[in-house]
Amino acid sequence: MRLAPLFCLLLCGTTLANELDGHYQGLMNEQPTELILRSSGETLSGEYVENRQSRYPLSGRLDGQVLKLRVNDPVSGETLANINANYANDMLNAVLATRHPQSGETLVRDGLFQRIGPAPDPSLDPTLVGTWVNEREPHVRDGQLLAPAQITTLRIRADGSIAQWARQVGGGSEWSYDRPGELQYSGRWRSDDGLLLVRLKGAADFQPAAHYRFDQPYLVTRSNTGEMKWQRR
Repeated sequence: MRLAPLFCLLLCGTTLANELDGHYQGLMNEQPTELILRSSGETLSGEYVENRQSRYPLSGRLDGQVLKLRVNDPVSGETLANINANYANDMLNAVLATRHPQSGETLVRDGLFQRIGPAPDPSLDPTLVGTWVNEREPHVRDGQLLAPAQITTLRIRADGSIAQWARQVGGGSEWSYDRPGELQYSGRWRSDDGLLLVRLKGAADFQPAAHYRFDQPYLVTRSNTGEMKWQRR
């Protein structure tokens, strides 16, 4: 993990509570870095995203003109970093002071973050966003093809839309061609503590679709139809 245990960011501005909310991008230690900030009064929350992959929860508060945040371990909840910064014109001018976990040496890093849009909806787990593919092997018994191989494609978008297609693949004399992909469902999605919920197109409510977890490089889902492994494409 590149994130060292201590950070210091300094932030100034006037009506910070009303201005800070947003999704910021920049470079920190030559690595693409994102800050996602949300405010509720003086209470702050969000995420620190490193190299588009490693995600760390943020929590903290506004103390006058100073933004004070903690970067937390996503599993243990342990505080990994403390953050302060400067805000002006949709930008965060960041100075990060980090302490190396082994040597204890203090490292200073500079970074300028530009707001690129609103903070993502917290009910949409960003790690799910993307196109995922599941490949099912053909089912053969006594030399007979009972079910052809099938490729299922699941597309989860950051705008809250979701769709799934299935395509059968040739696997024998009667399966010498690929069938076109057929839309299985589409609608809206959200997440809740490892549970994927889907509201099908035309339906009124969200319904549980599958529990999910990550077993790199796979997304693993478990539902009443069994467990499936998906690979990002």
